[in-house]
Amino acid sequence: MLHLVLTCLLLSIASGLSMRRFLLPYFPGGDLAEKSAPVTIVASAVFLATLAFTVSDQDLWAKSAILMIGLFLAATFDDGRPKLTIALSVLSLAAYLGLRSIN
Repeated sequence: MLHLVLTCLLLSIASGLSMRRFLLPYFPGGDLAEKSAPVTIVASAVFLATLAFTVSDQDLWAKSAILMIGLFLAATFDDGRPKLTIALSVLSLAAYLGLRSIN
């Protein structure tokens, strides 16, 4: 049970911290350099990978919990320091992949 809760938490952190930067190119405003920055590219890859692992590996209740916590984190954390935010997101995804390979 602890393993399931930990993996759900790691996926929530990875998706929530990368979601805001992933959605940036789809909204008007901002300059093109910010939308095509390497941080946005990494955030997009992390968010899409997290979404794929959420859909393929988790139960229905875990999927909804991961998405709700991810939305909460995306709304709570600002994008003032995007490199740090995306680095934490990448570390969370890497930790999830490490736990996934153990199980």
